[in-house]
Amino acid sequence: MPAMGVSGGSNAAPADGGSLGQNAFWSVSNWYAEKMPTVITATLSAAQQQFTNNNVNPGQFLRGVRLLVRSTGGSGGTATADNPGALFQSLELDNVDGANIMYPMGGYAYLQGQRYFRPWLGDPAASYDFAAGANPSMTLFVQPEIRHTAGVLSNTDSRSQYKWGATLGTLTQLGITTAPTVTVTPYMDAWAQPDAQDLQGVPNQPLPPGLNLQTIRRHETQPLLSAQADNVFVSHLTGNEIRGMILILRDSNNARQDYAADPIRWTLDNRNLGTLSPDELFNWMSNFYADWQLGPRPTGVYVFPRFFNPGDLLGQGWLATTNATKLQWEFNTATGAANLPGTIELITDEVIPVGPIPSELDHI
Repeated sequence: MPAMGVSGGSNAAPADGGSLGQNAFWSVSNWYAEKMPTVITATLSAAQQQFTNNNVNPGQFLRGVRLLVRSTGGSGGTATADNPGALFQSLELDNVDGANIMYPMGGYAYLQGQRYFRPWLGDPAASYDFAAGANPSMTLFVQPEIRHTAGVLSNTDSRSQYKWGATLGTLTQLGITTAPTVTVTPYMDAWAQPDAQDLQGVPNQPLPPGLNLQTIRRHETQPLLSAQADNVFVSHLTGNEIRGMILILRDSNNARQDYAADPIRWTLDNRNLGTLSPDELFNWMSNFYADWQLGPRPTGVYVFPRFFNPGDLLGQGWLATTNATKLQWEFNTATGAANLPGTIELITDEVIPVGPIPSELDHI
């Protein structure tokens, strides 16, 4: 993983990703999936259970790790609001040198990232296998790729393998009385390496143009103060171009709450990005995500998308930052808010250009 840096977005490459007399990568490749050997099978308990340093199968160009979660034998209790996401206390995807690509954070945070940073995949809560209850079930895609190869990882060296890790949460975090046995089956999702040429002998582009972009997913937390207190959240997650940000507010019982009062002031250095009521922010979210039919906004979740939807000509450019950028939110905790202090969690989806960006991948 290269050092984080800022790019201005003016380095766009030609549109089709190929070159004269060469087939574009995406048109001669195909999606490829392969089951990975480290299947987690565990009975949930009162303690967290850690499963780390699991190898990702080498080969092809990695889109992400897809985790199929199934449970049997559980009963009783009342499912928490974060069930089934809370099944994972932590998830991560690591580079071949051990550096984080998708940083360690909870399964609920990853579900919201899947929903709001990759909305074209659909709402995970509307999936055929999503079930919150005594036997949690879902599919969670830990995906560095944005789409159309942007952000894919070269996974062609069997001597240097990417790794994924998971820590399972507790029965209490899920609200289950009788422990289920959980199975997590991982799949390597990829773009296939194309043949050298097509059936007519025309050369194929050997590498996906999206390799010129790398992505990371990070998070940080700070206290959510008492009712009517002034919260000032200065992000430390700067230095790259930011595709989106999610704030998740929780009380001292870890329950998500709509505790941000009007106004929410959002600033970048000395620039005001908005003085918003929560309703106006929710209108922004509703307008931007309308075509993807993501369902109702979860309580306590505030989303600031910064990418472009080329199909609808809707959205904004990536938010360029440096390590010296001051990115800040300020709002009062709502009057009457209880069970405080709580937490504010910031989740960011970030882009690192490492070469010329094809125009169709710029700011998506």
